[in-house]
Amino acid sequence: MSMKYENFQSVESDKKSWWLRNGLSCPQPFLQNLCSGARPLLFCLGLSLLLLIGICVIGSQNSKFQRELVTLGTNFSNVTSNTVAELQALHSQDGSLQETITSLKSEVGNHEQELQAARSLKDKVVSLESKLEKEQEELKKDYSEMVLRVQQLAKDLISLNCHMAALKSNDTRNTCCPLNWLEHEGSCYWFSHTGKPWKEAEKYCQLENGHLVVINSREEQNFVQEHTGSSYTWIGLSDPEGIWKWVDGTDYETNFKNWKPGQPDDWHGHGLGGGEDCAHYLSDGRWNDDVCQRPYRWICETSLGKAG
Repeated sequence: MSMKYENFQSVESDKKSWWLRNGLSCPQPFLQNLCSGARPLLFCLGLSLLLLIGICVIGSQNSKFQRELVTLGTNFSNVTSNTVAELQALHSQDGSLQETITSLKSEVGNHEQELQAARSLKDKVVSLESKLEKEQEELKKDYSEMVLRVQQLAKDLISLNCHMAALKSNDTRNTCCPLNWLEHEGSCYWFSHTGKPWKEAEKYCQLENGHLVVINSREEQNFVQEHTGSSYTWIGLSDPEGIWKWVDGTDYETNFKNWKPGQPDDWHGHGLGGGEDCAHYLSDGRWNDDVCQRPYRWICETSLGKAG
């Protein structure tokens, strides 16, 4: 370290010798020149001026910052006040909304009770309608039965009047149909209200001195259809041997026919065994072949001469 300082001193000595040999004065250091004479005063004044300017600038900036801080504080206070006011308003609105919600809940509860009452009333109305429909059906059934009884009484009255007239005239001929039978064009007809297989129905008619009805004309067809209504009803036509025959021997080929289109077809798909060998009235009055074992209603026919 001491060696370096000595070297530095030697260099400085050499520089001074060089300036002197060349007739030049040795240059003084900058700070020495600056602070010597009037120069130090000017420098100090300039430095003071710079410091003053700096202080003024800093003071101005500080004042500006203070004003900005005051403004920010005021703004913050205003924002805080507004926020508090808004929060209070929201709180007030929340209370109002809560009251509205409570009121709506109460109204909904009332409506639910009304709806439940309406449903209960609807159930009662449906029950009453069901009962009313049943009563109406029973009344219709009773009315139909009453009409049938009245019609039967009228038929019986006609038969009784016929027999009374025969007794008064001492007429020994059998010109009246039996009781509960209907007269038409010189024949008597009896209409069942229950069902039997075809063979049993024919046997019943034979016990009454008659046979299953034989349809010989359109007029007779209409008369029988009028009294059978919509019920399936056996007539005296069958083909047990593959040939259609009337029970009284009337020729089938030349006699009146009223088959439904496509009938008779002797259908075997009914699952009851065999084909379809017996004829009956359909609900519209047309004829159809069917299994003879089915329990349909039937019509007996006899002539006035055999009646009684």
